[in-house]
Amino acid sequence: MWIKGKLYLGEVVEGCVEFDRKIKSIKKECKPDLYYPDSIILPGSIDMHVHVRGMQLSYKETVATATSEAAYGGVTVVVDMPNTQPYINTHERVLERIREFENFSRTDFGVYSGVTSDARVDGDPIAGYKVFPEDLEKPELEMVLSSNKLKVLHPELPISNKVLRESRLLWQEIASLYLVRGKVHVTHTTSLETIRLAKSLGFTTDVTPHHLLLEERDCTTKVNPPLRDKTERNKLLRALFEADAVVSDHAPHTAKEKELPFEICPPGIAGVSFVTPFVYTLFKKGVLSLERTVELVSKNQAKILGIKAGEIKEGYVANFTVISFNTWRYSTKFSKVTQTPFDGYPLEAKVTATIVEGKVAYDGESVYPIRGMNLFDKTEKP
Repeated sequence: MWIKGKLYLGEVVEGCVEFDRKIKSIKKECKPDLYYPDSIILPGSIDMHVHVRGMQLSYKETVATATSEAAYGGVTVVVDMPNTQPYINTHERVLERIREFENFSRTDFGVYSGVTSDARVDGDPIAGYKVFPEDLEKPELEMVLSSNKLKVLHPELPISNKVLRESRLLWQEIASLYLVRGKVHVTHTTSLETIRLAKSLGFTTDVTPHHLLLEERDCTTKVNPPLRDKTERNKLLRALFEADAVVSDHAPHTAKEKELPFEICPPGIAGVSFVTPFVYTLFKKGVLSLERTVELVSKNQAKILGIKAGEIKEGYVANFTVISFNTWRYSTKFSKVTQTPFDGYPLEAKVTATIVEGKVAYDGESVYPIRGMNLFDKTEKP
């Protein structure tokens, strides 16, 4: 197949891409199967921090609804966190989780394992390991830190889960960086100081839109690590130029759960479809260059994860995010979560189409049941 339009190849050029599941060639002219004259064809967006739910938590979100929402937001690869039920940290559960994605995912995918004492997991086709605050005092952490695979750190201390919310302070986030080593990615940072320290230790970092934009007011804006005060959030805007990536930390819960008293309601915001339009809106407004925008949502995340995605290059997976610059207001569309603190947020970039594995997963209106692939499975697929 051929796709034609304004391509981002380090700069925007008119051209065509030939592809099947992978990109085969790039040329100036072609007879296209897909033509987007009024949009920009960009490398497929990646979200390396998504809580898809599913399994026994399917009442919150399923693999199908989460990845449909991702495709609506231009995301072509989601990487799933292990804290579903049952918890994903054994060889058998990892393979069961991958099968669930193989059956229902509308995007390409990867899965993280939790910290584990099961040595077989390191040989499984996982994206890496997720290290939660409570894991930092577990003896099996040492085996995980010794692995060559990626470790994604939730930067807080075990005590952060045990204290009152107002005592969940920034120093705990910063201190946690000294308890890990190796190939570490520090996720949902809430402070510019955290990012700079992580960089000095050789780690990569990301930031979420909610830690940049929102203030904690009720359960809809309750997340971990907490949203910081306005001074800290304003400083964190520098993360758009210093962090490696912007991720969603998509964490869906039911409306009834979010209506519980603040002290006991579950933390988390559903935002997998918000990140790409938001970051490309910053480009449209002149805050970010197009090169930096693509780095934040595509190129850098692919490099951190070690997958051949995030760029329009021969041999890379044929994932594209097609963006048009129109004014609209955000809302979810396919997720089970129908209310988020981002609802009504004005955006100037809209996803026209999402192409995954060479197939149209989202056409601007509907999501289609294409089959996403595990990009961390190195065995050849037919």
